[in-house]
Amino acid sequence: MSRFTFQFFSPIILFLLMILDGQITHILTGVSSGTWVPVSHLFLIFLMYSVTQHRPSYIIILAAVLGAIYDSYYLGIYGIATLLFPLIALFIYNIQITIFTNRWTRLFTTIIIVTAFEVFGAIIMVAFGFAHLNFINFVVYQLAPTLLLNIILAVALQFPLEIFYRLKKSHGRYN
Repeated sequence: MSRFTFQFFSPIILFLLMILDGQITHILTGVSSGTWVPVSHLFLIFLMYSVTQHRPSYIIILAAVLGAIYDSYYLGIYGIATLLFPLIALFIYNIQITIFTNRWTRLFTTIIIVTAFEVFGAIIMVAFGFAHLNFINFVVYQLAPTLLLNIILAVALQFPLEIFYRLKKSHGRYN
């Protein structure tokens, strides 16, 4: 696909992945009877790869708009994902040369961005009084299952995403 095609389809793909994330999270939380809350972040995994196809201004605006939609649909509090998604996109954009050197760095980056989103989101909610948080319970019942789920998803999707986003080790941009 050309960059123009990516610019047209990226918002649609990322939006649909955001909806799919909610469904996966709902199903897996139901399977555990609400004990564990593994939050799917396919959106963040695809956002990491989408950075390779877009200018920074485009990806930051796209992340902010989709963050506002995420906030309204999932959190009911505007500002958390609207702030965190563009910051994550900017972080990925600034270190993309390092991220796309090999599969291990992409996997570790997935761990970092998922952890950052979950932890900073929780900190913001606690700081503004929207939630009360027991940190140990948060780590055990939400963060750990979330990381496990997203590591599995990132490993399973690495090869298809490399093909879809045409990432090659010999690509001049990532040497």
